[in-house]
Parts: sequence; structure tokens; C-alpha cells
Amino acid sequence: MTFLSPLGALVALAVVLPLAAYALLESRSRRVSQRIGLTLPPLQSRLGIPAALVVVAAFLGIAAAQPVISGSRSHTGRSDAQVYVLFDVSRSMLARSSAGAPDRLQRAKQLALKLRHDVPEVPFGIASLTDRVLPHLFPTLDPNVFESVLRDAIGIERPPPSGTDNLATDYNTLGDTGTNNYFGANVAKRVLVVFSDGESRYFDDVTLHKDFQKGDVHVLFVHLWNADEKIYLQRNNVDPGYRPDPESNAASQRIAAAGAGATLGEDPGRLVSQTKALLGSGPHTTLREQRTRVSLGPYVALMALLPLAFLLLRRNV
Repeated sequence: MTFLSPLGALVALAVVLPLAAYALLESRSRRVSQRIGLTLPPLQSRLGIPAALVVVAAFLGIAAAQPVISGSRSHTGRSDAQVYVLFDVSRSMLARSSAGAPDRLQRAKQLALKLRHDVPEVPFGIASLTDRVLPHLFPTLDPNVFESVLRDAIGIERPPPSGTDNLATDYNTLGDTGTNNYFGANVAKRVLVVFSDGESRYFDDVTLHKDFQKGDVHVLFVHLWNADEKIYLQRNNVDPGYRPDPESNAASQRIAAAGAGATLGEDPGRLVSQTKALLGSGPHTTLREQRTRVSLGPYVALMALLPLAFLLLRRNV
């Protein structure tokens, strides 16, 4: 068990005030009893209240220190390599070939799951892109965590873009993966797999190249796009405001070139082989990763209700 805020336990010192008040009350009761000739109750019976005050303060102090129990799990994998799968979650990723077909984002998720399954020895992280890059999961070897984050956290416009432009995707922010410590400091082989339709605002691929080069990040761009795809609204009506961008393939190639990688179609076999080629081979080691963390603070705070109830009952006796 560890404490996230150990200094929070100092709130327990507040018990000094009610204890001092109780001591003054006891002193006054003793003097009054002596004057009128009464015998005070045994000392043991009078210690219940101050003892309950101390227990309440102790429980609240422990709760304020935020105790947690952490569970970890050991995995055997590569410590010299990491992969991020980054999903374009802008609205254009809703496009699909027909009303009943999977959209671009759904197809991207299936490709990412296939890649993760076929490269199990390398830690995988997850990020999303609209007009900014957002990490959802830092690289981990745990496939269950990867799948749950992919399923529950990645969705269209989650989060939404900060602006109101019709074209939300901004590839200029992809450089953050090379400059903002997305990958581990000691990781030599870094691969960013971008799942996107290539429809973006203007971006500077020269600056992107510098950012990728600074972080030694290699980019594979999986281009999910077809000129016949449309965005289907309710009742299978087509969104009249969406038009596939014929320049999207050129944009995807510029991104891949900036990251010294390649542009791929929706071919899972080629995606796996290209990723493995960039990762190469490396030493395997045992890595310990935190799997669960349970906060005990709320439960300890609830336990304080028991001595508090005793105090209230004694007050009403």
C-alpha cells in the first residue's frame, strides 16, 4: 500500500481542538462534582468519547493521505522498441462505401487490432488526432488494456476539435509525437502508425520532418479512403456537405516521407510486415507494468462513521 498525498494525514492534528475542549469540560465537571459532593463515573467509562475522537481523526487523516493498493504484472517483451497507433477521429472518418458497410474508423480499429496481435512482443500505445494529437494510452505490453482503450476511448470527435472549421484534421500536430516525450527516453526504435483518410488542412511537411527526425520517429501512413465513400446520416441519407478529397493520397505520401516511412493501403499483411521491418530485432526482457490501482480513501472515510455514530449516541444519552 502506498500514499499519494502523505502530507494530507496532517488533517488528523485537528483532533487537538475537540480533545482540548473535552479536557476543559472534564475539569469543570470534576470541580462541580466536588463542590456538591457527587462521585464522578469511573475513568474507564469517561474515556470512550476522547478515544472515539482520536479514531475519527485517524481515519480521516488516513483517507486524506489517499492510500492506494497497486497491482502489477510482468510481461516479457522488447524494451528497445515502441509503437503508437494514431487514429484520425475527425468527422470525415465516418465515410463508408454503403449505409451498411463499416466506416473508415471501424476499419482502422480492425487493422490496429491485427497489428497488435501479430507484434505481441513490442509495447503499443494509442493516440488520436483532430486538430491536435492526444495520447490515450502510453505504450504497454498488456493486450487487454490496449483493446479496452481502443474500444472505449477511440471514437469520432472524441475529443471534438477546438475550432469550427469544416476540415478539422491538422497534420501539423503530428510532430508532437517526436518532440513531446510520447516514446520512452531509452527506446531506440520508434514507430508511429497513422490511420487516416489523408484529408487535412494545409501542413508543413518540412517542419514535420524535423520534428520526426528529432524524436527518431518512423511513420507508416495507412490511407483509408475511396472516392466513392460517403457519410451516411439518419435514415441512410447522404451528408451533402462531404466530398472526398482527391488530394488525400498525395497528403498521405508527404506525411510518410516526412517520417522516413511508407504509405499503405488497407492490407493487414503488408502493414504487419512493414512495421516489423522498421522495428527489426532486439533483446527481450521482463518488464513490470502497473495493472490495477484501487483507492482505499473512500472506504477509510466511511469507517470513520462508526466512531462518529458512537459519539452521537453518547451525546443523546
